[in-house]
Amino acid sequence: MHVTKQFLGLLAIAGLISFASCKKDNVSINKSTVDVSLKNPEGLKDVKTSNITIDFKEINSGAVTKINISTANDLANITLPDGSYDVSLDGDVEYNLDGTTQKSKIRGFQSGVVVKGGKVSLNIPLFLYNINSSFIFKEIFFTGTVTPEGKQYNGDKYFILYNNSADTLYADGLVIAEASFLSTTKRVYTPDIMAEAFTAGSVVMIPGTGKQYPVYPGKQIVIANNAINHLEYNANSMDLRKSDFELSLISSIDVDNPEVTNLINVTSAMTMHNRGFKSYVLARFPEGTNAESFKGNNLYSYSYINTTGSTTTSQGYKIPNTWIIDAVNLSVPAVFEWILTSPALDMGWTYCGKKDQDNERYGKSVRRKELSTNPDGRVILKDTNNSTNDFDPEVKPSLMP
Repeated sequence: MHVTKQFLGLLAIAGLISFASCKKDNVSINKSTVDVSLKNPEGLKDVKTSNITIDFKEINSGAVTKINISTANDLANITLPDGSYDVSLDGDVEYNLDGTTQKSKIRGFQSGVVVKGGKVSLNIPLFLYNINSSFIFKEIFFTGTVTPEGKQYNGDKYFILYNNSADTLYADGLVIAEASFLSTTKRVYTPDIMAEAFTAGSVVMIPGTGKQYPVYPGKQIVIANNAINHLEYNANSMDLRKSDFELSLISSIDVDNPEVTNLINVTSAMTMHNRGFKSYVLARFPEGTNAESFKGNNLYSYSYINTTGSTTTSQGYKIPNTWIIDAVNLSVPAVFEWILTSPALDMGWTYCGKKDQDNERYGKSVRRKELSTNPDGRVILKDTNNSTNDFDPEVKPSLMP
């Protein structure tokens, strides 16, 4: 254990006394022993903490006692001057999730802790903190619904994006891209760029000035196909008028809500494959890249051998993996052939419907699992870059009554 103490307030007081009396006085400082225990984040198993740093800041004087320890076992019998403290903690954590060891950062905070009386016990709730956390897909409703008469209804699909970080983020400029390929048809594409980029067909972007659309920690935004009250047309649907954004669809199915901001179609309109054969990524263009320069610089021409043995050529748009902040592969268990992203982005996939053209898929979505809840009530969603483990398949859409 390494302890550094900065008694700035006490030194200042001692200096004033020395100046007034022209002699050194002995100042008696009462001290107490603090036994610190840690409350692990809820929902985690086999938790091991390490490399812990705790700052005890005395509220009145500003004096800081910094403690560095290797493990939580070293937190007993910390000696502090009596006072009122704000206590903050940073460290590393390992925990078991789905049979594999995960690593993350942890933080903790307690305000107004009174230390006096010789011995004090302090329990600090911990929460996960990932410095790389950002926006993620929380839910994708791609199947649509059916009317009471059994007719397919597609205008009520949506994405929900979630701020999984501890910081306020801005949705301005976020890009959603749908795969050009199908997860149910594996081909050898030449050149093969999957290790370095995602091949997109439809690419759409949230507009904004840069800080026009703040999203606070633990909050979400809804991007609807059509941000209207679909219950007026389909009793089995939902009211999406409170969506934050809506897609700009092809004219035959686009019903615009003038009170909801439209996304920008960077390439073509996005319709969302209702059987789940596509994959989706969330990305940001680097500074200096806009819709036009993206299309000009990121066109991807490829070829493959088709079922007749002839060569087919086509084009898509490549989004470098380094631009991508989240990815979700979708497919159907009975006809799945491959994932459409680098495994570094997503090594699994999720689904609605267990067979091709499964009528049971309608009115169901895929939704990310909850990992833990912080002391302030903020939910941390599971994000291990494996959609098989991170998502619940075939769930009731959260926006459906």
